[in-house]
Amino acid sequence: MGFLKRLLGSNKKPTEQVSKQFENIPSENESDGSRGNAILEFHRSIQTGINWNELNDVEFGMWLPNEKDPRFSESSIVEKWDVIYSITKDYWSYIAADILKILDEIDEETFRIGLPEDFQAFAFLTTEGEQIVFSISQEKGIRFHFSETTSLEYRSDFMDHFIAYCNAWKSLVKQNNGEQDEDLEFDKWWKYTLEVSKGVEEKEPLNGVGKIVK
Repeated sequence: MGFLKRLLGSNKKPTEQVSKQFENIPSENESDGSRGNAILEFHRSIQTGINWNELNDVEFGMWLPNEKDPRFSESSIVEKWDVIYSITKDYWSYIAADILKILDEIDEETFRIGLPEDFQAFAFLTTEGEQIVFSISQEKGIRFHFSETTSLEYRSDFMDHFIAYCNAWKSLVKQNNGEQDEDLEFDKWWKYTLEVSKGVEEKEPLNGVGKIVK
């Protein structure tokens, strides 16, 4: 656990320090450099946290229909959320702590954090100027809510980077004999939401899944 503490106790955007930490860890099947790059690339994608009132007056959701992605049941986004939930259910304390640290919401010494019973959300701006909402809760887990004006291509790319980031944390925790998190079963919320949403969509178009009410 010493490495994890050093990594998560570093500077807010610890590009140089994280890179040096990876140089000191023996490689196994996957290079630690690639793990470090996955984490750093995701760090770099977040520019700064923003106030809630700075959000554009548009809808935000885990999935929102657009011309290229009109049906939830056929969306490539669904599979990405399946993967995200399968990983975060065991490593949510590490992932949530690291993201909240990037957003300057927790102190630099915190390397694991519990999920709140009540829903909490934090808005941020990406380096490409996109607005995204990050939310956490024991019921629904770790989620991102994208603006209706954000393209499908950007949503997909962001989620792919996040999946690589989550896999990197999973690998690091395992390699350093870190503890897996208690299964809060928030993936059951996603499976239920998936089932209900697909059922509704058989009868009428969906206007969104996992939408944020501003």
